Amino acid sequence: MYEIPDELARGPFTLSRAAELGIPARALDGARFARPWPGVRVRREHPDTLLERCQAAALILPPSAVFSHATALHLGGWDMPWQPEQGRFRYTARELAPGATIHVSVPAGIARPHGKGIAGHCFTPMEGDIVPRDGLQVTSPWRTWCDLAATGAGEVDLVILADALRRRDHRAAESLRLRLDAWGCGRGVRVLRTALALSRDRVDSAMETRLRLIFAAAGLPEPEVNRWVRLPDGTPIHRPDLSWPRWRVAADYDGRHHFDTDDEEDVRFGRASDWRQRADNTRRDQLDDIGWTLRVFTSFDVYRRADLAAERIRTVLRRTGAPV
Repeated sequence: MYEIPDELARGPFTLSRAAELGIPARALDGARFARPWPGVRVRREHPDTLLERCQAAALILPPSAVFSHATALHLGGWDMPWQPEQGRFRYTARELAPGATIHVSVPAGIARPHGKGIAGHCFTPMEGDIVPRDGLQVTSPWRTWCDLAATGAGEVDLVILADALRRRDHRAAESLRLRLDAWGCGRGVRVLRTALALSRDRVDSAMETRLRLIFAAAGLPEPEVNRWVRLPDGTPIHRPDLSWPRWRVAADYDGRHHFDTDDEEDVRFGRASDWRQRADNTRRDQLDDIGWTLRVFTSFDVYRRADLAAERIRTVLRRTGAPV
């Protein structure tokens, strides 16, 4: 049995590189190695992640190839509105399932990659369209946003991505506008224009975007996004996902983490997992004390009863004097 050099144990490698190091192909055909792509091997104990699959693909792709579309989205984590919290990020990119198609773009005149697990695209990159990510070349978030529209992404998904980018970078709205201007009459330009007009700063999650778009589609007044509500002395007590300060109405989207529970002994010793739920209850009482009305929504409201969700807020706004 051949001893595998450290270089080949660290990540994907080509059969030709192994041969240069004195390891014949027959020694790499056993159970110790996986074959992510023809002519490429990796130690089987390595995690089968999107990043490693792309690193393996990069070994056999043309040098000008760039990871794009949904692949760039996930490599960059750009659909997540990252926020630093105690030195760590609150949101992490969802890992694609093993075997998910990898999207690759190449400049005009280069043969598009094709084969099982690869979707090839042709593109004409502009300055700033390609950025490095974990040693790979990927399309920028602004270019990726346009590419996704060109391949059929829906308006809501494009607003969600624009919101996430604007949460991460205060210059994102301008970057998206400039890239859209350069897109000209490219495919998807109409839905991109609408998506940019509907996007907002300070949005914390995709579900907040979906809830806001439900209210917008129902013709409700434009809400503030994540604006603090304060006590009369200026003390901040809550930052609703959406609010209408003029009428003292607010809406929150609560994900599953708001409903975690624990026993009182855990709370006593600081092991509470439902601290968020307990804090939510306190804040809602404080809002009520200063004349605010808060309505809470879940995924059921967003996906199954969007019409009723809009009417719940409309009823409260009407009761408080809003022209709805």
